[in-house]
Amino acid sequence: MLRDYVKKYYLEQRRNCAESLLRAANEAYGLNLTEADFALLSGFGGGMGCGSVCGALTGSLAALGVLYPKTKLAQPDGIKTDNARLVAEFTKALSAVNCDDIKPQRFTEAFRCLDAVLLGADVLEAHIARLNGQEQAPSTCTLTPAQIKEVKALGFLHCKGTNNFNCRVITGNGKLSNARMRRITEAAEKFGNGEVAMTTRLTVEIQGVPYENVAPIRAYLAEEGLATGGTGSKVRPVVSCKGTTCQYGLYDTFAFSEKIHKMFYEGWHGVELPHKFKIALGGCPNNCVKPDLNDFGIIGQRVPAFESEKCRTCKTCAVEKNCPIGAAKLTDAGLVIDPNACNHCGRCIGKCPFKALETGAYGYRICIGGRWGKKVAQGQALHKVFPSEQEVLDVLEKALLLFRDQGIPGERFADTIARLGFENVEAQLLSDDLLQRKEEILGKHTVGGATC
Repeated sequence: MLRDYVKKYYLEQRRNCAESLLRAANEAYGLNLTEADFALLSGFGGGMGCGSVCGALTGSLAALGVLYPKTKLAQPDGIKTDNARLVAEFTKALSAVNCDDIKPQRFTEAFRCLDAVLLGADVLEAHIARLNGQEQAPSTCTLTPAQIKEVKALGFLHCKGTNNFNCRVITGNGKLSNARMRRITEAAEKFGNGEVAMTTRLTVEIQGVPYENVAPIRAYLAEEGLATGGTGSKVRPVVSCKGTTCQYGLYDTFAFSEKIHKMFYEGWHGVELPHKFKIALGGCPNNCVKPDLNDFGIIGQRVPAFESEKCRTCKTCAVEKNCPIGAAKLTDAGLVIDPNACNHCGRCIGKCPFKALETGAYGYRICIGGRWGKKVAQGQALHKVFPSEQEVLDVLEKALLLFRDQGIPGERFADTIARLGFENVEAQLLSDDLLQRKEEILGKHTVGGATC
């Protein structure tokens, strides 16, 4: 919890390390501090401005000084001893106390000392939990942050407090052959704790894999053509609904998602983006996989071709009756379909007994800038229906190039669109300039900001 508040102040508001910790603690624990209180720590960033004691530690001590009298274990003469324990815990987590020693190992141009500040937040949060009688079992983790980070890039998510990981196996839109499913369950028995879980993006995670089993399990899975991954500031595994087999599906979602997986998840695997980039394909406007809550969403369309001269203004209109959203209305002059209300689900096609609505053009709606999580953004649809897969693939490639070229490290695609303006982004996606600059854009150095 404290980490989220720290990111808000240190990364988004660009506060110094000491003030970020104090502001985060104030919000997390209700300290009721004022702006004047925060100003007291304005000179403690960067090791008091001279590389001395890390601001993350001084900010933590300041927060503890306010909070200590309210905790269950607080005693008038005990804060010195408790402060010493916090300093020892901080030193163990970061291997140093002074900014001059910590900064060379953790500073980056894009994120400053975010890694150190987040670790300081973890130490403070655990320390406060202990003071309130909520201390958890001591960590048995003996791995270094570098070791955890290295295997995370391979798709291994750390089980905090242990030397174990969850191994994320890429499935290709959730589909697995019997042989591959068998290999995953066998790997779970051989190298993990025997348990397997599905993720929301249709990958499989093998639970409880010890650090020393990371290389062996990857080799074992690779024998059956399976790979691990799905983390970092990259194109993430593609998700689609079952539109291929669903009665409402308007295109072959399995085939199209597999094509996108090969082109952009596998094909762009080595390309760093400003943040993670999620793609989802919905077979129709039912939006079962929420394509409009992904960075790039594709929604199947069937635009009705209404032949008004064949309409007989029936007392009960079958087209109106079958329109699930009320876009088709029978008037005295005949049937009217509101183009602004119609979502092109195709449910009305073929329902008129007089063949006034027998056909409809298949296509794709594209939504950009969706996001789910602590900050939710609904994607906005581009103002056209795309008639072919190739056009959709071209727009997707341009969206990735635009994000890499114009996105700021640490921001999601939704933020890039909001900053640049939707009309500006749409215009770029509908032109060919980005594709013409592809080599230049891919050659740029970009720092990713994804933390999971």
